[in-house]
Amino acid sequence: MKNKALALLALGVLLFTGCNSIGDKDTIIGRVNGESIYQEDIDLIVRLHGQSPKSEDVKTSVASLFSRNSFYADAYERFPEIKDELKNRSQTVDNYLLTFAFQRFYAMDRLMFSDGELRAYFDSHRSLFGDSADYMVVRNLVAEKLFLEQNADSLAAFIKKNKAEGEDSDTSSERWNARFLNEFRDKMVRTMGDSLVKVYNLALVPIIPPTPEEYYEKHKDWFVTEPGFEVYHVEMADSVALAALFYTDSMDLDEFKKIAHDNSINKETAANDGYVGKVLEKHVLPYGIGEMSPMFTQFKDKPVGTVSKVIRTFMGETFHVFYLAGVVPSRQKTLEQSKIAIENEIKNGVKYDLDSTYVLVTMNGEPVVRESDVAEVYAANINIPKNRMTHDNIVKTLMQNIAFAHEARKRKVDHSWEYRALVRTSNLDFVCNLFEFKIRHLVTHSDDTLKAVFDKIGNPAHPTLDFEASREDLSVWLDMPRLLLKRIYYYQQEEFLPNDFESSITNLFAMEISSYRNDFWERVTTDAWGKAKVSLYVDSIKLLPQQSSVDAVIQELDSLYQIQKLDLVLTGWKNLRKRYPDNDTLMKKSTYEIAHILSETNDFEHSQREYRAFYSVWPDDPNAEKAMFSRGFILTENMHKDSLALEVLEEFKTKYPKSELTESADWLIENIRSGGKLADDLMKKIEAEE
Repeated sequence: MKNKALALLALGVLLFTGCNSIGDKDTIIGRVNGESIYQEDIDLIVRLHGQSPKSEDVKTSVASLFSRNSFYADAYERFPEIKDELKNRSQTVDNYLLTFAFQRFYAMDRLMFSDGELRAYFDSHRSLFGDSADYMVVRNLVAEKLFLEQNADSLAAFIKKNKAEGEDSDTSSERWNARFLNEFRDKMVRTMGDSLVKVYNLALVPIIPPTPEEYYEKHKDWFVTEPGFEVYHVEMADSVALAALFYTDSMDLDEFKKIAHDNSINKETAANDGYVGKVLEKHVLPYGIGEMSPMFTQFKDKPVGTVSKVIRTFMGETFHVFYLAGVVPSRQKTLEQSKIAIENEIKNGVKYDLDSTYVLVTMNGEPVVRESDVAEVYAANINIPKNRMTHDNIVKTLMQNIAFAHEARKRKVDHSWEYRALVRTSNLDFVCNLFEFKIRHLVTHSDDTLKAVFDKIGNPAHPTLDFEASREDLSVWLDMPRLLLKRIYYYQQEEFLPNDFESSITNLFAMEISSYRNDFWERVTTDAWGKAKVSLYVDSIKLLPQQSSVDAVIQELDSLYQIQKLDLVLTGWKNLRKRYPDNDTLMKKSTYEIAHILSETNDFEHSQREYRAFYSVWPDDPNAEKAMFSRGFILTENMHKDSLALEVLEEFKTKYPKSELTESADWLIENIRSGGKLADDLMKKIEAEE
C-alpha cells in the first residue's frame, strides 16, 4: 500500500491514494424461505451499532433480520408487482449506497485501509485492543492505530505546529492523537465531496424560471374561480326542533321558503324567505353565518332541491339546515387577471415549477440528474418539506453521490463486503416498507360497494374527506368485526353513556381504526414468521419464537400460567386478541382469560371492565354467569364500590336464578346491605374457633 503521509493542507493527495477494499466471498449462516442470511449482514449490524455482537441491541437487530426476511415470500405472493419494483429501482439508490459505503466505512471507519490490512494489524497487535475484543466492534480503533503509526511524522509536525501557536504543552499524547484524527476526518467531510465533483466534471445547471405565459398555459386549471352553490337556509337554536321541520332530504323550494320565513331566527335572511345567495367554497357565508365547510361537502354532486342535514355553526350555539337552489360552476380566469399572482409565484414561490425532464446536473456536459430524480427522492421521503431550499439540497446531494459512486467503483468499493451487505439490507428495507404500505392501504371492496356506504353515512372516521380520499377508511369500516367494537364499548361503557352501542358505533370506529390497522399489520408479520422455513447454521444466534398456530400459542400460554409467569401470559392473550379480532372464539376466550389474570395480579379496575365486556358481548356463554359474579365480587370485596356491586349482583340473580353461585351472591348482597356486618361476624367466628 502506498504510504499515506499526511499533510492536512494537502488533503487531496491522501483522498486519492489508498488500497482497494475487495472483500472475501460472503459466508452463509442461515436461510429463511430460501433467502440467504450472511455473516457479513451481522457484521454490518455490529458496525452500525458500534456494539458487541453479544449486546442486546445487536441480538434484537439480528433476530429482526431473520424474521423480516420471511416477508419476502408473503410480499411476493400477495403483491407480485413488488418483485418488479425491486428489480427496477433506480441508479440513484445504488449511488447512495456506494456513497454511504465509501464515506462511512472506507473513508471514515477504515481511514482508506483495506479490511485485509486492518485484520492483519489487529491479529498482530491484540494486546492493544484486549484479548477478548471483537474485530468488528473495534475496527475503527484498529484503523486509527495503524493510521497514527504510518503517519507518525505528520502527527509530530501537527503537534509541533500547534504548540508553536500557543497550544497547551501539557496536553496528553492521547488527546493530541484524537485531535489529529478528528481534524483529518473533519477535513475529509468538508472537502471530499466538492473535490470529487470537480474531478468527475459535474456541474449544476442554472434553473431558468418560466415566463408568465408559459406558467399560465402549463397550470391553466389553477387559475379558476372557486365553485359554489346558491342556497337558502333556516337557522334555529334548538337542533332537535330544527330537524323535526324536515322529514325528507329533498323538497320544493316554496315549501322550504315558508319554513324559513316562519321559523328562522336569522332576521336578515328570514325577511327574504331564508335566501343566503351565491356562496363559494373556502369562503365564509354572509349574514353572520360564517364558516360552513360541512355544507359544501354535503351538497357536492347533489341535485338541486337537496336539503342538508342539521349543521352546527362553527364556534357557535345555533344550527342550520340549507337548501340547494343552484350550482355555481368554476370559470376560467384570463392571463391578465392572473398575471400578478403568477409573477409573485415565479419570484417568491416556495417550490420550483419544472418538468420532470428538466436537466439539473451534467457530467462532462451530459445530463445525469433531472427533475424526475428529485421527485423520486420526495416520493421516498414524504415528510421532507417541498421547498426551494430542500430542492437545492437534494440536487447537490444527488450530484455528490454520483461523484462518490464513481470514485467508489474506481476503488472497487462496490466489491467490498460492506457494500454487498448494504445492498441486501436496502433491498430488504424496500420490500418490507412497500409490503407494509400496501397492507395498511389495502382496499378489499369494489368502488360500487364503497360508494354505496359513503352515500349513506359518509366517512365514519374522517367526516370531512371526499369519497376518493375515503376509500381505504370505508374498506376498513366494512372489514372491522362489530364484536371488536362491541367489546370496546362495554369495556369503556362509562365514556359512552347514555348512548347505547349502536348510537356509539361511528365514534368507536373513529377511535379504533388506527389501532386496527396496526394490529392487522402485526398479524401479517407474525403469521409470515410463524410459517417461515428457517435454517440456522450457527449456534450463537437466538431467533424470535415462531408462532406456528394459535393453538400452539395457547398451549404455550397455559404452560407459562402453570409456572405463574403472569405478565407474559397477560401480554400473550392481549396480543392474540389484537391480532385475530375476526376469530369470535379466540376473542371470547382471550377476554375471559385477561379478566381472570388481571384479577390475580390485583388490577381490579381493569379486571372488572373485562368481565363486564365478556358477559355483555357473550351473554349466552357458559362462563358469562361466572364473569358477572366475579365482577360483582371484585366491586364489593376489592374496590369497595358496594352500590354498583349490588346492582351487578341483583342483575346476576335475575339472569341466572339457577346458578351454583346464587348462594354466594345472596351472601354478598346481604353483607353489603348489613354494612359488612356479616363478614365481621364470620371473621369473629373463625377467630373463636381457632
